[in-house]
Amino acid sequence: MARFDRYLRRLLYIVFLFFLFLDFPSDWEQRIILLAVSGVSLLAGLFFAEIWWGEHSFFQNRLVIASELVLASCAASFFSLPHFLFFTPVIALRMGLLFADESGWKQRIALVMTSVPPLLAGIAASPPALTLYLAAALAASCAACFSMLFHREQKSIRLETEKNLQTKDAILSTLAHEVRTPLTVIQSTVDIMCEGRGGPLSPRQYQFLQSVGSNVRRLVTLSDAILASIRVESAWFTVSLHPIDIRRLIKDVAVHMRPVLEEKQIELRYSFPKLLSRPPADEGWIHQVLVNLVHNAVKHLRYGGRIIISVNENEQAMVVSVSDNGSGIRLGERAKVFNEFFQGDSWSDEQLDGAGLGLAIVKKVIEKHNGKVYVSSVEHVGTTVSFTLPHHEEDDQ
Repeated sequence: MARFDRYLRRLLYIVFLFFLFLDFPSDWEQRIILLAVSGVSLLAGLFFAEIWWGEHSFFQNRLVIASELVLASCAASFFSLPHFLFFTPVIALRMGLLFADESGWKQRIALVMTSVPPLLAGIAASPPALTLYLAAALAASCAACFSMLFHREQKSIRLETEKNLQTKDAILSTLAHEVRTPLTVIQSTVDIMCEGRGGPLSPRQYQFLQSVGSNVRRLVTLSDAILASIRVESAWFTVSLHPIDIRRLIKDVAVHMRPVLEEKQIELRYSFPKLLSRPPADEGWIHQVLVNLVHNAVKHLRYGGRIIISVNENEQAMVVSVSDNGSGIRLGERAKVFNEFFQGDSWSDEQLDGAGLGLAIVKKVIEKHNGKVYVSSVEHVGTTVSFTLPHHEEDDQ
């Protein structure tokens, strides 16, 4: 909306100055008042909206839009060109949006404000054109009224949507949490049985238990992804920044992901320089980021694949990269990989474990750390996902 205001304002100023240069008045006694009013309106708009680039207060926005309305109305009468009246309902729309959340009497004042400039300009113009200016005043008031009603309707729809989303998040959070607890118990029981603590197992029984364990881990990962997605989407999502040891964190992730890696016989390597700083970050969320990236790489790898986690840094930030030699990402799908629930259409059902939330969570968490996420990929060769962790804390955490 700010860009729309800027372009509309500049168009109005350019047209006004063009006709001022083209048809400079010769009869000063009749048009001096209109010229002064137009000049003051033009200067007010230029000062507050074009020259002063700071944050505009609500009063300043009203003043600028009111000056534009006065300028358009006076210019139509001043140059005897009713074409300028085209701007009045458009500007009145913006005036209505500014007053849409105000009380009833302020909204009525706004409706009057949008109609007064065209009426005064019509009185100053020739009598045959008065009907046209009256129509412009009515159109401006109707436009402002429409924008207020439209804003009110859209606000009601938005509030209802937000309420539904909050209800959905609460239901999903409860379900994911309640499902995860018994799954964790099942996973622990399966692991104990696979180790032979409950007695010897035949090869066929061991194979069945391995299949159960694999599917349980898949469901646990899915429930964790849903819970993490709900948390990063919430308004109260924050990160607690403390210096972290990224090397220890990567080693912990390698141990955490070992069952998933061994299931597909995937090799995980990591490399980092001997000297590394400790960037300020939330250790729990960076652990989640690394788990998501490794899990995403595993999904797109075949048996015997390879994942490499590498760390580099410069004066501004630390760069962590997770690379794989999987099937890569199609060129047309690279812009969508951070969309929620997007998994692409080039993977088999066997590869597509999860709900497509991993990279969306990664992006939101890293942005909360004031970092950036980059993806480079070559189809049928592999993919590298990198993220940065700035060395200095920002104030907006």
